[in-house]
Amino acid sequence: MASPVLLPGQYSVGHDNAPNAFVYGGLPPNVANNIQISNTQTDTGSINVQDQAVVGHDGLLFGVDTLPGMVVTQTGQAYTYPGGGAAAMDSYSALAAMWNDPTVRLFDNSYQVLRAYYQGSDVTRRCYGRGRKIMPSYGQVFNGLVPFTAQFQAADNTWYEDVQSSVTLTMVPSYFGTLTPPLTPPYQLSQTDYYQQSTISNTGSLPTWPVFTFHGPISYPTLTYVNTPVSTGYNGILKNTDILVIDTRPWNRGVTLNGVTTGIAGLLTGSALISMQAQPGATLVRLGGQDPTGSSTCIVSWYSATLAIGGSS
Repeated sequence: MASPVLLPGQYSVGHDNAPNAFVYGGLPPNVANNIQISNTQTDTGSINVQDQAVVGHDGLLFGVDTLPGMVVTQTGQAYTYPGGGAAAMDSYSALAAMWNDPTVRLFDNSYQVLRAYYQGSDVTRRCYGRGRKIMPSYGQVFNGLVPFTAQFQAADNTWYEDVQSSVTLTMVPSYFGTLTPPLTPPYQLSQTDYYQQSTISNTGSLPTWPVFTFHGPISYPTLTYVNTPVSTGYNGILKNTDILVIDTRPWNRGVTLNGVTTGIAGLLTGSALISMQAQPGATLVRLGGQDPTGSSTCIVSWYSATLAIGGSS
């Protein structure tokens, strides 16, 4: 299911790829739900440092610096024109209900998507997290206005491209070779591994988190970043109906086999999932494993990543 298409100045909040996500904001004549956003601010938070003083001397040894997830703060107003506060309060109530959606906030590891077609931009961006505090001010209801401030806690400090990119990797049969005389029955083909390579093209300025979806039949499937030591895989056999998903995204990181998580993570091989970020530019990837049918696939999907809420690409 596709997310709703946004017009310039509009936002949406809801489940990932939910067609019923709540759309708000915009300028006349494109106003959605009688809500306007006057300001959107992003706070990337304070860096968590692990520096250490040099023992017995001046100076500082720098450690690993990490960032918390950004907080997106929006100020705006629900309104009705002309006058009358009832419709304004109804519009605010609809936004607040989605902002603190109980089907998200009451469950572990669930999240929302905040999407923005920022005024003056040429693209829609998205970030992942949860709606937090949303606070109205009712002092102007008699004028048909309900000003409010809303905060969205993101999982990281990244805005992602709204359109998902993907490549599909396939394999020709792993056992494919020639007969070499002298021949002695039973005849056996020499084993030759064939691999198809393709490219993750991250057009943003920041690393991004791909998702790998393996479709059987394949034994011991692997996905490798070519010319690097980075790889991930599964120490098992996938039947032709099996679907293995390895999700590297921090807010949804994990592995499922046919939608089930129990007992699967321990069968992962290769690098830690935190190592699987695709850097800006091109990352060459290769599917490996044993598949005598040549019909298995691995779909690599990703959203290019940037720090900006908008832009041109």
